[in-house]
Amino acid sequence: MESPHKGYGSGISSSKESDLVHQVHLEAVPPSEDPGVRKGMHFWLIFLGLCLAGFISAIDINIIFTALPTISDELGSAGDYTWLGNSYVLAVTSIQPLYGQLADIFGRRYPFIASIVIFALGSGVAGGSRTTAMFIAGRIVQGLGGGGMIMLIDLIVCDLLPLRDRSTYLGVVLGACAIGSVIGPVIGGAIVTHSTWRWAFWLNLPVCGITLAVVIPFFRVKVGKPVSWWNSLARLDFVGNFLFIASITSVLIGLVSGGTLSPWGSWRTILPLVLGFLGLGTFFMQQAYCDKPIMPLHLFTHRTSVTVYLQDFIISVNLQWCVYVLPLYFQSVQGTSALDAGINILPINAFMIPTGAVAGALLTRFGHYKPLHWAGFIVLSVSFALLSTLSESTTTVTWAWFEILAGIGIGLPLTTQLPAIQAVLPESDAAVSTSTYSFIRSFGFVWGATIPAVVFNSRVDTSLGMVDDLTVRNALAHGGAYEFAVKVRDLTGQTLQQTLHVYTSSLRIVWFVGFAISIAGFLLVFGEQHVDLRATLDTEYGLDSDDNQRT
Repeated sequence: MESPHKGYGSGISSSKESDLVHQVHLEAVPPSEDPGVRKGMHFWLIFLGLCLAGFISAIDINIIFTALPTISDELGSAGDYTWLGNSYVLAVTSIQPLYGQLADIFGRRYPFIASIVIFALGSGVAGGSRTTAMFIAGRIVQGLGGGGMIMLIDLIVCDLLPLRDRSTYLGVVLGACAIGSVIGPVIGGAIVTHSTWRWAFWLNLPVCGITLAVVIPFFRVKVGKPVSWWNSLARLDFVGNFLFIASITSVLIGLVSGGTLSPWGSWRTILPLVLGFLGLGTFFMQQAYCDKPIMPLHLFTHRTSVTVYLQDFIISVNLQWCVYVLPLYFQSVQGTSALDAGINILPINAFMIPTGAVAGALLTRFGHYKPLHWAGFIVLSVSFALLSTLSESTTTVTWAWFEILAGIGIGLPLTTQLPAIQAVLPESDAAVSTSTYSFIRSFGFVWGATIPAVVFNSRVDTSLGMVDDLTVRNALAHGGAYEFAVKVRDLTGQTLQQTLHVYTSSLRIVWFVGFAISIAGFLLVFGEQHVDLRATLDTEYGLDSDDNQRT
């Protein structure tokens, strides 16, 4: 059963839901008959807070890209350059399942407020850094807050709305995130040009203050069954959280450092990867016997949930694939500046967000998610096939249309995957299913940069014989082609043409691999089972306000 965030039908107890979910298809209620939630001022102020939180988290992820060279230069971070940006990603990815369990134990309000405060604290530390170590520490603290914000935004939408309505509102929040993603690099470039890079992080503080001013007084929600703090802490899966965070951190260290700080064949890369994946295996075995797991294995026992979780990973990989590979193409083959390369990928966001909103509205109206997933992966596969034809002579109109198709292909499944997962799970699994979804999405972003980098560098190494100039060959070898991209247009004559051919042919293989991954996503849709979306809301964590109670 896959569909947007909807609750189970009334009259089925939560203890029976998980037993019956594989046996019955609940009748969908047309939107016009949806009992829903009264969306008064209380609801809209909470929703505004969610959009603001999504906006600042998206800005922070993207603003650093244009500011990073300046930060590295001022802090003297040449050897630690990779970690200036990726320390945030590591923290965001590893912390999300813990937030899911905290939200189930303490309710949504306090973890959400805490995540905003932690994010603001990390922003202040990063902005005030005088050393590389202090900056990285600030980014890690930011990530610990940002990971909670990203995950809890989706979860709170699930609490506020029945399953069939959720994807529409997730699309609106996604729009706020998209605005942050689009203007983030521009703001970063403007700040670095006209002020100090520190304002790239201090800018978060007033926005966090506005968000807290909305959330603290108006985000009044139920907290489930009251229990003592001691009993609450006893419900935490300390062993599982330790195993998960340590294992994912180890994997991410290997992925981030591989090919940059250390060669992929180096023990410094292989060891953390091996230890990380062994740790994950131990973690899943521990989860099978844990009373209160952070990632219960039954999330992956239904064919719909497991296939959509895999699609979530693939969509994240494909999105990051475009964000990583297209700027490389523009700077090397087309010879644009870094800023222009960032502007040139705007068509993806410009069409991904409206498409996600439209997909959410279609899901709310018709209740069918499989056609949206099929259509998304078909369009995405076509776009990757077309992107493999990019060359020096490709016109602006041509590559813009290729990007538009990619944005549409990513947008169609983007807002409709979490509802599909939750359609086959009881409402009591909202927190763990959402935190798992958010983790897989963030984990996919890391692989979306790692896989194309490995494919590209490997292909370049095998194509070096095409270049006669020994100096250029040495500069391109062993991962140097990515850094050399901005210098390609400094070459002339035959050497320029030979180097362009190396880049074009290597990037073509990268897009072919991405095409194969998107085809895998299309095939996974066949494993989904249609389930009618729930049109009633049954949660312990809904709005705690008379004018917003369920009717």
